[in-house]
Parts: sequence; structure tokens; C-alpha cells
Amino acid sequence: MERVFKSWSGLASHLIGECFDLAKPFIDSNHQELDPLVRFVAAQLFIDCHLSSESVLLLVREQKEWDADLISRAVMEGSLKLTYMLDGSAEEVKTKVHEYWNLLPQFSAIKHSERAKRFLEEVPNPENPEWKPFRDLIIDDSEISTTRATYSRQERKVLEEKWSFTGICKSFAKSGNDGLKAFVHLAHGYGMSSHLLHKDADGVGMVWERFGRDAERQAVVKLGHSARVVSDICTFALLRAFTLLRACSQPTQVLREIEARYAASLFAELAKAGQRFTEVEYDART
Repeated sequence: MERVFKSWSGLASHLIGECFDLAKPFIDSNHQELDPLVRFVAAQLFIDCHLSSESVLLLVREQKEWDADLISRAVMEGSLKLTYMLDGSAEEVKTKVHEYWNLLPQFSAIKHSERAKRFLEEVPNPENPEWKPFRDLIIDDSEISTTRATYSRQERKVLEEKWSFTGICKSFAKSGNDGLKAFVHLAHGYGMSSHLLHKDADGVGMVWERFGRDAERQAVVKLGHSARVVSDICTFALLRAFTLLRACSQPTQVLREIEARYAASLFAELAKAGQRFTEVEYDART
């Protein structure tokens, strides 16, 4: 089993690396096809998703599929946000980038400031140097008033919902684009991984139930689970590259060629692991 995980993670690492290399010229600071802020923000999100994808594959290699699933969830959300951000006319894209990079952090900063104030009110010596990171979060009341006067509570709520995972899926569902509509089905996996992230009873129970299985079923589900995570990471890497190439008016055929190179050595093996899980799982329950 160790050999399998090393093979999958190694091949997937090469695939996402190829996608990243393909994207490099378009996220480089010298690239002028995109608006400067659009290019900068897209580059940061693209790079961050890639680095987290590498972390996922390292965890898979070490057979830590549960933790890999958590980071894969973040990659999923980041990849969908990039796709949403770069979809539309040049003006629509610039508006969405402004919302993502400027407005949403502005709203979050107010919440962070209020929490920091409450914390400092509770500590014995709020001027102690160790609390400086909290003091730095506090925003002037005038700045908060300006933001709230410019954007009502309802407007802030609408924008935050618009950029949530659910909000983006709703937008894709209404888009009329069959490719985007397909991503709506990711909501189930996103919801299930929320249980793991929040360590609620369902999440802890999933892990506990796994260890209660017999050795064969444990091994098969471990492989199936890991195969799904690796497959997702590869799919999101291809999606990010496709999104960026399309936004820069570049041909995307090269991505099919990349995918084809890994069809037999990686994707076919991942599919076999998923099929084997289905066979054993359902046979075991009949």
C-alpha cells in the first residue's frame, strides 16, 4: 500500500506541476493580457491553491487521507473562487476582483477589530507587548463608520453570501453554462468535509467507524478515499489552468494533452481504487 500512495502522489505532483508551469507566463508580473490588479490577485490565489495542493499530496503519501481531505476542501473552494472571479466580461472580472481583494477583507477587518477590542478588555494588562498583534487589529471608529455608511448591513451580507461556496454554486447553477453547472455537485463533498473540519459528532464518527471495519474493508476504503482526494487535486489543478488560459484568450488543448499523458498511469489506477471500494463496500453490506 505504501508503494501505491507514493506512486499516486508522485504522479499527481508532476501533473499539477505541469499545470503550474503552463500558467507561469500568465501570472508573471510582466504579463499584460490582464488588468494589473486582476493578474496580481489571480496569481496569488492560483499560487496559494497550488502550494496547498502540494501539501495534500504529501499527506496522501504519508497515508494521512483525513487531513489531506481537509486541505483539499480549501483547494476546492479556492479553485472555484478563481473560476468564478475570472468568468465574465473584463469589467465584470474587475468588479469581482475588487470585491474579493478589497471589499470583503474590509468587512472582515471590522469583525476582527471588534473581537480584538473585546479580548483586550478582558486581559489584565492590555498594553503589554505580547498583546500588540491584537492592538494592531483595532480600526479607528471613523473608518468603521465610513464603511458602514457606505455599505449597509444587508449589502455586506449579500456580498459575503455571494462569495461563499454556496453562493458561488448558486451562481454557477444559474449561469446557463453546463461546465459551470457541473460544479454544483461538489456541494455534497464540501458539506461532508465540513464535519471533519469542525470536529463535530459526524466528523469524529466517520473516523471512528473507519477503524471499526475489518482489515480488508479498511484497506479498500483507505485506498478509495485517497484516490478520490488525489483525483480532486488533479482536477482542480486542470480547472485552474483552464480558467487562467481562457481568461487570457489562450488555447486550452494542451490541458487535454497533459491529462492524456496521465490517463493510464494515474487516472485509470485511481478509478480502479474507487471501483474496488464500491464492490467491497456494497458486497459487505448485502
